[in-house]
Amino acid sequence: MRGRVWLGIGVVVVVVAGIGYLAYVGAEGSRRLVADAPSRGDCRTPDVQFGWTYEAINYDIADDAVLEARNPDLTDCAYMGTKAGDSVVTDDGIRIAGWYVPAGNGAGPTAPTVVLVHGFQASKSGVLKYGEGLHDAFNLVAFDLRHFGRSTGDETTAGVLEQKDLRAIIDWLERTKHPVHVGVLGNSLGAATALLEATTDQRVEALALDSMHTRLRYQVEARLQQNGHPAYPGPWAIFAGTRLRTGLDLGAADAEDQLSKVGERPILLIHGTADDEDLPVRTQAFYEKVLARGIRVDLHWCDGSGHDAPAGMPVDVCRDAFGAWVREFFTSTLATP
Repeated sequence: MRGRVWLGIGVVVVVVAGIGYLAYVGAEGSRRLVADAPSRGDCRTPDVQFGWTYEAINYDIADDAVLEARNPDLTDCAYMGTKAGDSVVTDDGIRIAGWYVPAGNGAGPTAPTVVLVHGFQASKSGVLKYGEGLHDAFNLVAFDLRHFGRSTGDETTAGVLEQKDLRAIIDWLERTKHPVHVGVLGNSLGAATALLEATTDQRVEALALDSMHTRLRYQVEARLQQNGHPAYPGPWAIFAGTRLRTGLDLGAADAEDQLSKVGERPILLIHGTADDEDLPVRTQAFYEKVLARGIRVDLHWCDGSGHDAPAGMPVDVCRDAFGAWVREFFTSTLATP
């Protein structure tokens, strides 16, 4: 009898501990995924980074001089500038700020334009280098997704709502510059956002997707394991937590589920062989699915790079090759006027 009592107590303790653990993982994991934002970051302008001429989108360009005055190190800014104005606003009320960088060859605003979409915990400053190989021949647009940089918002949603940010920027581009052709280059979160937007926006003619997760669940599993937790059942708790915080299913932006809606638009995949969040084997499987659908798809591997790789992301490790890959892809897919 006494043994049964102790067994029952033990079961209760295990159950309570399990519930407490899942509640903690769900709350903390969803906070980091949805509500967390860096308090400091890179705020270098196109001129500071590369000497490029640029136009401020939806904020006063004079405030960039204030950035330089208030931040001794522009790669680690405590002051990120005034928030965006009212000329680029999503349909759910988020104000978006960005930069327009004219092509180095002086082709003019109607020439092919590539929109750069940054990753998680990043900003328009960090994504500029992704366009380094494109600047000579293409107009570029870089912008802050919601919750980062100069844009407003207090949540990140794995691409589900960020799609609206990209669409607002493409609307601005179409309204003010009238480019004949538009492509999108996205990194990680930005890649998922780009693919999702392309499913409903025919203005996006070609997609370059760098270090993209094919399912958000895979990335959540990897991050849990990297922090000393088991792969399961934590993801269930985290997705429950994100739904409570946002009211959204963040898995709705998963690339594997969106592929059938992209149509025949060409895709470039770039991925690091040392990526331990978005595993190379999954990118290879995604590539084969794209091929099977008869879509033009190019795949380039960057040795030793990836999320959390000591050497850095593909754009850092394979800088020259990365520039050549995206330049050749968009040159062949965005026909010149």
